[in-house]
Amino acid sequence: MEAYMKLLREQNPEIAKYLDLMQPMMENKEIEVDAIVETKKVDPELQNQINKLKKINRKLFTIVEGLKAQLELELNQNDDLAKAIGACLECFGENSECSECFGTGKPGVAIPDFILFNKYINPAIQKYNKHYFNKN
Repeated sequence: MEAYMKLLREQNPEIAKYLDLMQPMMENKEIEVDAIVETKKVDPELQNQINKLKKINRKLFTIVEGLKAQLELELNQNDDLAKAIGACLECFGENSECSECFGTGKPGVAIPDFILFNKYINPAIQKYNKHYFNKN
């Protein structure tokens, strides 16, 4: 997961700022706001604002965790589709700078996975044939 976070940081510097701010929460490290509050007397209005921000941070953390789980699911689906068509798992043969295939991993370069082919590709072929052969 760290590799994807690094990739996001490199591709979009604006997102990098937010990821850096959320990094302590993603590592389950609490920012010691309570320690600062205890050492100084804090205005109750400011304390309410701190509590609201803590609540927002918890919600953001939950959202980030959900996005990480969704990303993992979609990466697995992407890998399955690449296997189904016999393509590079990283770039489908579309990136000449790919560290896995150097752009040579186009669909059909490897033997497609029979089970995944039947799951993803075969239904589309059948639908395509049914639609176009019935028209002509």
